[in-house]
Amino acid sequence: MIHFGPTYAQGVHLPHNHALVISATVAYCDAQHIFVDSGSSVDVLFYKVYQQMELGDIPLEPVDTSSYGFATEVVHLLGQILLPLLLGFEPTQKTKMARFLVVDIPSAYNLNLGRPALNTF
Repeated sequence: MIHFGPTYAQGVHLPHNHALVISATVAYCDAQHIFVDSGSSVDVLFYKVYQQMELGDIPLEPVDTSSYGFATEVVHLLGQILLPLLLGFEPTQKTKMARFLVVDIPSAYNLNLGRPALNTF
């Protein structure tokens, strides 16, 4: 169960239609500004963040396709990577493996979580 208590609503004027932006641990790195997009069929890791995570021992797997409809244009994929994604806090936190497509485009977010990652939890 996902539950947002009163502390999460501090500073938010209700009712609202703000985007759901969370923090999580990805590949043992704390990640802020993660956009939760339940309408997306992919999970996205932006290349700038991939570089900052220093995952040199986990190389990108090649991808022979492009993404359509993402950022309103065709986006070339640099590759994909399978990483542990930890959501929640003790005692209810869980870690699952998530496959992220890596793209080199600017974004206000560090990652986008779509249906594939959300459905594993």
